[in-house]
Amino acid sequence: MKLLKSIYLFLAICSISLQIQAQSEVVRFANIGHGYYSGPLYVAVRENLFQKYGLTPEITTAQGGPLVFQAVFTRQADFGIVSYEHILTAAGQGRRLVSIFNVTSRPINNIIVSNKLFDSDGKKPIKERILALKGKRIGVPSAGGSGEKILGSLAMKYGLQIPGDIELVYLGPDANTYVGAFKNNLIDAAVPFEPAGVQVEKEKLGKIYVNLMNGEVEEFRDLNYMDLITSPATIAEKPELTKKMVAIFAEAQKILLNEAKGKAIMAKEFPNLSPEVNDRAYAVVKQIWSPDGKMSIEGGKKVFDYLQPKQDKPINFPQTFTNQFLPSQ
Repeated sequence: MKLLKSIYLFLAICSISLQIQAQSEVVRFANIGHGYYSGPLYVAVRENLFQKYGLTPEITTAQGGPLVFQAVFTRQADFGIVSYEHILTAAGQGRRLVSIFNVTSRPINNIIVSNKLFDSDGKKPIKERILALKGKRIGVPSAGGSGEKILGSLAMKYGLQIPGDIELVYLGPDANTYVGAFKNNLIDAAVPFEPAGVQVEKEKLGKIYVNLMNGEVEEFRDLNYMDLITSPATIAEKPELTKKMVAIFAEAQKILLNEAKGKAIMAKEFPNLSPEVNDRAYAVVKQIWSPDGKMSIEGGKKVFDYLQPKQDKPINFPQTFTNQFLPSQ
C-alpha cells in the first residue's frame, strides 16, 4: 500500500512538473560572448529567475555585437545584450531596436598597458598618456567593437589617427590571449573585456593606464551603454513578456550588486578564475553595473558624441530606449 502511495505521489509530481513546463513560455536570448559585464544574465540563470516569471530561456552566444543586433532585428532572438552604440548606429540608418534596461552605465573596458609604458607615462595627464600611444600595438577584442571605438574617440580627441598612428591587434574576448600577448611582447597595450585586464595585472605584466570603468574620463560616465534590447514589434506584440524580462534583469542586478551574493555567483560562472582574480574582477566591474537600469537622453547623446555615427537619417533619441517597463522604485 505504501509502495502504491509512493508511486501515485511520484506520478502526481511528474504531472505537475510537466504542466508547469507546458505553461512556461520560451524566450530566445542572444548574448555577446561570455563577458563579466553580462553578470545579471548569469544571475538570472543561476537563481532561476526566468522560471520564477514563467519563462524558459534559450540562450545563444554570438561573437560580436553586430551578430546579436542582427539576431534581435530579424527576430531570431526576442531579446539580447548589446551596446547602445549599435542601437544608435542602426537608428542613423533607419533600422530600429529599443534598449529597455541599462546593464552598465560606463564602458566595459579599461586601457591596460605594459609595465614599461606605465612606468614612463602612466602618471602623466590623460592627454600625454594618449599621445604616448602613438606607434604602439594595442590589442582589442574585435573590429568595430566597443574597445576600438572608445580608443578611436580618445585618439581623435588628441590628434591621433587609427589606423596610422596606432596599430590595432584583434585578439578576441578570451582573457588568456591578452596575458599571452603581453608576455610574448606582441602588444604594448590593450582595451579588453574584463577579467582580462585583471589577469594581466595579476601576472604583473601590465597596469591600468586609463581607468574608464571608475569614471576617470568624464565623457564616458553616465551613459546608456551595455543594454538589454528588443525590437519594437516584440514590445507591441508581447508587452507582458517585455515587462517580465525587465523585471528579471532588475531583480538579477539587485542580487548582483549585493557583494556577498554577487561575487559568489560570478565565481561559479567563471570557475577558471582564482578567488583573487574573481574578487578583483568583481570590484572593477561592479562600478559600471547600473543600480536601477534607467536610461536618459543625455546618456544617449554622450554616446553619440564620442561615437559620431554616420547618419542617413536624424536620430530620434527618445525612440532608441524606454524606461516604461522598469519596476517602480
